[in-house]
Amino acid sequence: MKNAFSLIELIFVIVIIGVLSSIGFYMNRPDYSRQDAQYTLLKLKEARYRALGYDTGDGSSAPQGCVILTAAALSDNEPPKHEIKSTIASITGLATTTICYDAIGRPHDGNSTALNTLIRNNATILFSSGDKNSTVRIYPQSGYAIIPCSS
Repeated sequence: MKNAFSLIELIFVIVIIGVLSSIGFYMNRPDYSRQDAQYTLLKLKEARYRALGYDTGDGSSAPQGCVILTAAALSDNEPPKHEIKSTIASITGLATTTICYDAIGRPHDGNSTALNTLIRNNATILFSSGDKNSTVRIYPQSGYAIIPCSS
């Protein structure tokens, strides 16, 4: 009657555990596109917050809250530190890669807050990392930005 495992059985169990754990680590990779979309959303909300109520009083249209939507500009060393690891696949609804907010939180296309630069349609920023994509959507008029559930 046998009361212990043999060395072969023990090695076989260790190999099976190793294969299962390697599959688990592969399946649990970080979603860089989602992280970058969340960071960009944070930057957009911060810029909108900075611009709300900001009035130069001299009639100039100098913007207070702007975000440049490039990987290099978003990867900065200011807290919270973040490096954009996915690619910005597309930006739709904007003519430039800069979005600025005026004193009432409306989004503008470019470095100006003149009335002719107001965003008229939804703007979307698509982040892509491998086979995963995430989208940030900016609504006109309100400047509200979200990450849709379907991305």
